[in-house]
Amino acid sequence: MTEAQPYSLWAGAGLLALAALGVALFAGPDAGTSRRILVQFLFRIALPICIILGLPLVLIARTIDLEDRLWQALIAGLVIAMGWLTTAMFTEIGRSRQRAERLRDYHKAIYAEIGNNLNTLWSAEAIDGYAERLIGRMQGDPDFVPFIPKEHNDHVYDAIIDRIDVLPRQTIDAIVAYYSQVKAISALAEDMRGDAFKTLSQDRRIAMYSDYVEMKKQALAFGTYATSLIRAFAEGGAPAADALIRSVSSRAAARSGQSPGSE
Repeated sequence: MTEAQPYSLWAGAGLLALAALGVALFAGPDAGTSRRILVQFLFRIALPICIILGLPLVLIARTIDLEDRLWQALIAGLVIAMGWLTTAMFTEIGRSRQRAERLRDYHKAIYAEIGNNLNTLWSAEAIDGYAERLIGRMQGDPDFVPFIPKEHNDHVYDAIIDRIDVLPRQTIDAIVAYYSQVKAISALAEDMRGDAFKTLSQDRRIAMYSDYVEMKKQALAFGTYATSLIRAFAEGGAPAADALIRSVSSRAAARSGQSPGSE
């Protein structure tokens, strides 16, 4: 073996290592997690160690010869640090994947539950049409009391409420707003099913039913918005959901005659 061959082997190994590092840091769905862990390792561990130990050792090495055992210990420490870094990367990647899978599962379940309720609500026009006919009957017959079915469209939400923090900021506000409206409707429906509702005058019953209808329409709007955000997040991630939020906010501001940033 010539003197140049060992250097060629080391150069080839170095290039291969750099290529592998580049793939780990910039390719694949977990590249962002790897970069974040590497940055944390460099600035929280490697840099302080270099400042505390590295600089004194460099100064000492320039004045006296260090024993081979000390260099061996330094190399061993570097290997241990690299092992820690590798373990941390794979551990965090595993946690990131688990969080992503849980988020997808929650979004799918919530999307299905909201979608099922939206299908029963039809549209705002259909709700208005049905309510108009029912209120007309109530006005024509003072003794007529409409039948109000039980409202319980939040089984999935109640099941995941203790772990709702896994939802991203882009969808959690819309989801919570929708289910808050659903629970308010459920409470009002329960009141309208009670005996006290039957003893009210027809005008008061009509007023309560009108509020009930408006709350249904608001739930339809909230649910449509929430499912749109979930779908956007599933298709394009956080950037797509943020873009939809900005678009909806701009349209709402335009309808109210204000600029998006005005008070």
